Amino acid sequence: MSITRQRIAAVIGAAGITAALMTGTAPAHAQPAAQALNADCHKAVQSAAARGEHTVTCTQATGTTAATSTAMSAAAGLTCRAGYLTYDRHKACSVSSLRFDIIEVPSGKLLGTMNIRVTQRTSLAARDSRTWKHTIGLYPTSASGAARGVIASLKLNCGKSAKTKCTVTSAPGAKGLSVKKETSFPFALKSPGSKTLKHKETPVVTLKAAVGSPATGSLAQAATVRCDSVKGITTKAGGCVHPGYVPVFAMSRTDKNVKEAAQHVWDAQRKLKGHPGLPGVGKPLHRTTDKALINKNRGKACPSSLPRPTGKSCDEYPFASTKEGGATGVFSRRMINEKHNSTAGGSKYLLKAYKDNRILNGDAFWVAIS
Repeated sequence: MSITRQRIAAVIGAAGITAALMTGTAPAHAQPAAQALNADCHKAVQSAAARGEHTVTCTQATGTTAATSTAMSAAAGLTCRAGYLTYDRHKACSVSSLRFDIIEVPSGKLLGTMNIRVTQRTSLAARDSRTWKHTIGLYPTSASGAARGVIASLKLNCGKSAKTKCTVTSAPGAKGLSVKKETSFPFALKSPGSKTLKHKETPVVTLKAAVGSPATGSLAQAATVRCDSVKGITTKAGGCVHPGYVPVFAMSRTDKNVKEAAQHVWDAQRKLKGHPGLPGVGKPLHRTTDKALINKNRGKACPSSLPRPTGKSCDEYPFASTKEGGATGVFSRRMINEKHNSTAGGSKYLLKAYKDNRILNGDAFWVAIS
């Protein structure tokens, strides 16, 4: 029977999920896949067949399986790994797989397949604005039969309600896909208003071949984006970060500007119960912007009644600007070089880390001393 007299089903799904017979029993010449579709997909196919439709689309989960977001994973630099979503405070990358099948119905004959590697990259202008970039790259690794010459279009869904919905300010049009060539789909997105909002974009891809109806399905979600306009972070209108990543404030004991402060933190992290802020060992610290709590922390750890030797000042750890500060009862204090102390907490060190990473009230962070 010719293709034109058969019903064509376009199926889009994860790599490794192959086409399945949709209705009836395949004749001897048919080439049904060995594996069945998942339950939801099979139900959709059966429903479409029962309605007598000539085409059907079906989606299945893509290959992104886990997120790596610890401080240690980013220490060596952000990398794109197949099957993973990897992100730090400002960038994210995921690599997943997508399969597009075209199937003859009711025979179940596979007319064509395209296997696609999907790479998503998010780039946040953390200190500039509430606008960020999301680029999706489609790289067909192979194509056969009727799945050659596929045209792809993409859109981004962001947030489930008007309160969290972001705006796509720039989006690409439909593009043809070629085997062994990545086709890029760049988007620009913006968080509306001035409130602190979280967004989790879900890309939706539509693939269209020369035969069959278009197949539409969701790709793996990107890392959650948080945008804010909190005053005191920067002088600009706001910025965005990936809040799921816990940033790191780093100092060195060999840095002549802060070496005594760094040495104190190094010793305190190893002496104090629970090893506060020590990456891979203790629990992270959490910033507080509550002035009353900051003063309480400082008053407990470094009361004014303590004598300060000439050229020295009282340094406390955990920092007074954290919820784990001296008021909790677990702290270390030491008289250190006054300049080292003030520099470590100033605009080129701790305060800079707060601003660069948009560490808001309640946000966690690590303290790494080398």
